[in-house]
Amino acid sequence: MRIPMSHVLTLIAAAFLAAPLAAEEASQPAPKQEVDCNKCHTGLTVRLKVVHAAMQMGCPACHSGIDDALKVPHKKTTTFAKGLSADQPEVCYGCHDKAKFTMKVVHGAIGMGCTSCHNPHASANEKLLPAPVPDLCFMCHDKAGFTRKNIHPPVESGMCLSCHSPHSSDQQGLLLKPTHEVCFECHDNVSKTPHAISGFSKTGHPLGIPKQERKGKDRRAPVKDPKREGKNFTCASCHNPHSSDSPRLFRYPAKSPMELCNNCHAK
Repeated sequence: MRIPMSHVLTLIAAAFLAAPLAAEEASQPAPKQEVDCNKCHTGLTVRLKVVHAAMQMGCPACHSGIDDALKVPHKKTTTFAKGLSADQPEVCYGCHDKAKFTMKVVHGAIGMGCTSCHNPHASANEKLLPAPVPDLCFMCHDKAGFTRKNIHPPVESGMCLSCHSPHSSDQQGLLLKPTHEVCFECHDNVSKTPHAISGFSKTGHPLGIPKQERKGKDRRAPVKDPKREGKNFTCASCHNPHSSDSPRLFRYPAKSPMELCNNCHAK
């Protein structure tokens, strides 16, 4: 049986076209073998309740500076610790919105690195914290200031994050809202009636409420805190928001409201 010349030419052409492709494929480096880092790093996620979502993206998502994970000890291709893609906190901003960490007031812990408060792999605590709140906070903040004779109930319940942002805020003290708004979430009755000096004034004591938000005819200018330089007068000018040895969480030693007044007002 004779093969038509047209078929022969077609086969020859196909062979010539396939040859360069085969050569190109042969010259390509073999794909890197996928590595299971947990075979060596066994304790990263075992039996831990909360696992960082980035773990599902694979270790190179954060540790791109490891040249070949099969070679031990690992060779780094970057100057960053642990072969990270970037230093902290920049490596974290690859997924987490930087704007939430760079507001007007930034928690000092941010400068210590995200891993000072978060385990980057997994944890038994929510938010990948190495210890639950408030124990974690007490690693930097003096516990004595939060455990005096009279303790604010939210503090006693470990609810630091109900008032404060752990990262950054546009409010003083890393508050989630202006001071009076934070306080009024629980103490709403204070905003409805003249406070503290109702027998002396129809408008009550200044509370740090902006002029445009005040009710009635109260148009007084914001009052500066006479005892704490550079701060406006707020609820925290008279009350310690965490704990106090005085009744009603008075900021200064006093057994009665009148005694407290003497700290700012001359007798």
